Amino acid sequence: MNRSVFHSGRRNRYAAPIGGVFIILCLVGFFTVASFCLSATKDLLDNSKRKQEFETMLLPVVIFDPVPFENPVNIDNASLLQYAIWSTAMGEKRDQYEYDDNNMLIIPASDVEVAAQRLFGPDVKLEHRSFGNLQDSYLYEEEIRSYHVPIITITGFATPKVEEINKVSGDILELRMGYVPPSTILDLDADGNIGEPEPQKYMIYEMHKNRSGWYLYAVKDLPGATLLTGSDAMPPMEVPSEGVSASEMVPEMAGNAGASLPENSGSSSDGGSSPEGEGESGGENSGSSSEGESGSSEDTSSEPPPEMQG
Repeated sequence: MNRSVFHSGRRNRYAAPIGGVFIILCLVGFFTVASFCLSATKDLLDNSKRKQEFETMLLPVVIFDPVPFENPVNIDNASLLQYAIWSTAMGEKRDQYEYDDNNMLIIPASDVEVAAQRLFGPDVKLEHRSFGNLQDSYLYEEEIRSYHVPIITITGFATPKVEEINKVSGDILELRMGYVPPSTILDLDADGNIGEPEPQKYMIYEMHKNRSGWYLYAVKDLPGATLLTGSDAMPPMEVPSEGVSASEMVPEMAGNAGASLPENSGSSSDGGSSPEGEGESGGENSGSSSEGESGSSEDTSSEPPPEMQG
């Protein structure tokens, strides 16, 4: 009987430490699972990482402020090339590219095609050619199938800020894209620190998903957007066609067209007037001169009547 009591005491001696270890492990597991759930919930609600990925991906598009489109196949070829070229120049392989004698970056056309497919999906087709203007020209060299890109031409551009991600369906997202202007001295606070500027423009970027990932399918105006202030509120000025006068472009100039002419031009215009105008003006002048002469002759030739003489 004493032996059974002794064995029972030995079993009870280790029960408390083992139970304590299990309790500690349960607490650790509980806090670990709770922390993981809170972190996952925060990521789902915030989407900060996904926002940053979209901002990096769409930066080469936002800096050129594209006009709205409903399908990437509707974008003109020059704009597609420009977006894809800068997506390549800002990508992971940018340190591998070489420069020509004019300090222009040489980018293979094959990399541009890959960037275009990644940006706008599998339906876009590029027509490789040179484009641009004298200040900002992209030269395509057929012999090496590469572009010569002026890398110092893009300055003072807006940067993207994804403020909202709305899920339309399983494979479609809408991004509320903000255009953040470049920082200026006006963004400095009292301590000389640069504050974070707020977007001055918003657009809707529609993203579609395929097996390779997300790509830009459409750019839309923000519903109910108000007019912008500053330079963004000015509509783009179109180049006038031939035969259009300055007064037709700027209506204010039509009423002041004659006021700005020099005096010599007025005399030349009188000289080039019609004969009828010359006749009228000449008649008026002759009439006034003849009246003056007749009046003077009457004054000088008038004599008193004979009966009053002597």
